[in-house]
Amino acid sequence: MTVVFPEETKVARAVRRFCLDCQGAAPSLVRECAEEACPLHPWRLPDAAPLHEVHGRVLRAVRRHCLICAGDRKEARSCDAKDSCSLWEYRFGVHPVTYKRVSIRVRAPKELFLPGFGKE
Repeated sequence: MTVVFPEETKVARAVRRFCLDCQGAAPSLVRECAEEACPLHPWRLPDAAPLHEVHGRVLRAVRRHCLICAGDRKEARSCDAKDSCSLWEYRFGVHPVTYKRVSIRVRAPKELFLPGFGKE
């Protein structure tokens, strides 16, 4: 039995939209795409997408694509293609909700510990 995670199908649909944009909105060109070096190539067709292999692989492929497109991590992080790229919200290689949760935890105020002062 194949387990397909709902969030993975959202990412796969975003990849499909991106591939359609890349190929001029022609589904036949997406189907015939020969660019096997593209990290998104295995996920270009939603029905044939290997989502069941490993949860999160499509997100890693999106991350690799964004790094190639932007050039480096800093540029991928500051990417301003929010309105024009269907992959923008997945550019960190994690789901947007996960990214928000982690960034809130990292940026939260932390308890200051000074030796000699505080809890003993």
